[in-house]
Amino acid sequence: MLAALRAFGNPWPRGGPAATPDRPWDGSVAELADGLVAWGDAGEGWSDDGLVALLSEEVDTGQAAMFARRLTSVDGLLRDLFSGPADGSARLLRIMLRERLAGIAAAPGPRALRVRGLADFLYSRAGALRHHGVSGATLDDLVDDLSWRDVVSGLRHATLEGATGHGPLFVNLLEVDPARIRLVAKHCREDGTSHSLAEVAAQEGAVAATSGGFFLYSEPDIAAPAARYQPVGLLVSEGRLVSGSALARGALLVDGSEARIGVVGPPGGAVNRAHAQVGPDLDSVAVIDGVVVARGRALDVPLRGFVVPHDGSLAAGDVWLSPVPAPNAMAGGPILLHEGKPGIDLRAEDFWGTAPPRTFSQDETGDTNLLPRLGVGTRPDGTVVFAACDGRDLDRALGWTLGGVGRLLSMLGCTEAVNLDGGSSKRMVVDGVTVDLASTEVRGGGRPSEASVRPVQTAWLMFA
Repeated sequence: MLAALRAFGNPWPRGGPAATPDRPWDGSVAELADGLVAWGDAGEGWSDDGLVALLSEEVDTGQAAMFARRLTSVDGLLRDLFSGPADGSARLLRIMLRERLAGIAAAPGPRALRVRGLADFLYSRAGALRHHGVSGATLDDLVDDLSWRDVVSGLRHATLEGATGHGPLFVNLLEVDPARIRLVAKHCREDGTSHSLAEVAAQEGAVAATSGGFFLYSEPDIAAPAARYQPVGLLVSEGRLVSGSALARGALLVDGSEARIGVVGPPGGAVNRAHAQVGPDLDSVAVIDGVVVARGRALDVPLRGFVVPHDGSLAAGDVWLSPVPAPNAMAGGPILLHEGKPGIDLRAEDFWGTAPPRTFSQDETGDTNLLPRLGVGTRPDGTVVFAACDGRDLDRALGWTLGGVGRLLSMLGCTEAVNLDGGSSKRMVVDGVTVDLASTEVRGGGRPSEASVRPVQTAWLMFA
């Protein structure tokens, strides 16, 4: 509990100015709680409208309102625990919610992603408290009882569902034989229009699909030539480079009937946003998606690109030649399994500094958040396994840590695995049906909400 209460004390856990010390309190916990009564119950004291206005300085109003709703829902979930065995812990966490929210509001920005992270963090703590001590099946038991169904030759689907001692879970699995199923990485928003994953799968004639990798969304410094919804990290679609590998990130790479998982990154000596925001004071070029966009010294490092020293023979608009590692490839990260061993190294995969997505690069929770996740792994025989793990639903699907997804894929026989974009972006479609749960809102505790389905930005499509 003490470790949880210390979270969100430093707005820049990986570089940046030192944190402002927490304000001292010499009274009792009860007195502190009484002093916060002025904040009122959920949605009253901190003023949803005021919070939305504050966050709208960095993100659009829709995002700001969604983050505020999540925080309000979590506040209510904690209050619901006051009358049970977790009363004391729930009260401490509710005090933390208000104190940390006040600190985030008073500190220099960026704030929006910290508020979103605070809501996810305290939802995870509330879920763990609510389900603590509840008996249920083990994950091993549920995996042993899996029942796979054939969708088409080379493609099987299964659902992992039930109550465990760590809370309820709901996971959709796809088992793909790339020798019989064609896997294609797809950028779904290139024409500027937005579609659901089910619509994209239907339009392309895919028998199944999952959402894909990261994209720019809530970063506070999106400026031209970067734009919201652009892919982050490597994306190659049927031999065409869509997004360059400016960041060293874990990726799924498919070349015909062979699929592998590995880290793909920029050329040696390149500086990206995980390293600095300004390049070296040397003759250099700035590169985005294989094209030189600037030339000079001490160049600004692009949000989706890199700066690399160069002899000056290239000018803006010239092509930067880089190898395409596979005809279809998509980055995510971090790597969850390598040679059968679990391990996560965020710094090695450029989840650091101001590199997108900022929720990973400036994570304040140390992989303790229970969230909707999407992971993909490969077995020694070449089979590819996708796992769409639901979350943000206190009664049906609590959520997963990154390490938890890695353990699940290991139990399913994978020796290599990588994380793809999760949260509200996670989707899976089988035979035209969206099989996973939408997760834009926090649900549970008698608080039903209509979780919208976010349009898909990138996807893995599967063709028989």
